[in-house]
Amino acid sequence: MRKFQTLRFLPVHLILLLSFFSPSCNERETKPLEEQVLSAQIAMLPDHSKNVGVSSATEPYVAAEKDTNVLLRVDTENITEDTKNEFVFISDDRSESSEKSSSPSEHIALVEKNMKIYWRAEALEPQSGVTVDVLGIFRKPEGGSEILEGVFRDPNKDGIIMGKIKNKKVEGMEYYNIMIRVNSETPKTFLIDPKIKMIN
Repeated sequence: MRKFQTLRFLPVHLILLLSFFSPSCNERETKPLEEQVLSAQIAMLPDHSKNVGVSSATEPYVAAEKDTNVLLRVDTENITEDTKNEFVFISDDRSESSEKSSSPSEHIALVEKNMKIYWRAEALEPQSGVTVDVLGIFRKPEGGSEILEGVFRDPNKDGIIMGKIKNKKVEGMEYYNIMIRVNSETPKTFLIDPKIKMIN
């Protein structure tokens, strides 16, 4: 521990030593010795300013915009057309989980303008060997507000659908369907109907 403390203050001692043997005495005359030591110690402190989100009082902090990631967890053993609202659970990294609501249709994914939303699905029990895919996202006929600008299959990730959010503030909610496929011995498709709401 002593060795670490000695190494820590070694640069301060070197600066003091060099200041006495410096050819120019002008700096020593204008700056008291205590200030020179303080300046040397401040120079050794780590700079955390790069990790801080806000810099000056004139620039207010603005939270970074982010994409929304939606996950559908499907009970592949029990899901049927009649029971899909009981055995599909929707959650995302911005909103409340649909497990706290009575139906996936009550789930509202929160999005921000000019950002993206991603949908993916998985089996509630992956060890069963049954997989689940998101096949598509479709606006309902009574679709409400138009928040989605377009929907694409993510070229970099299998089984994920990506939606582009419009670059303007849109009030209200958009009603849409998520088509999922359960890849059991006989593949089955289901339509799940949650909502999207823009917050910024």
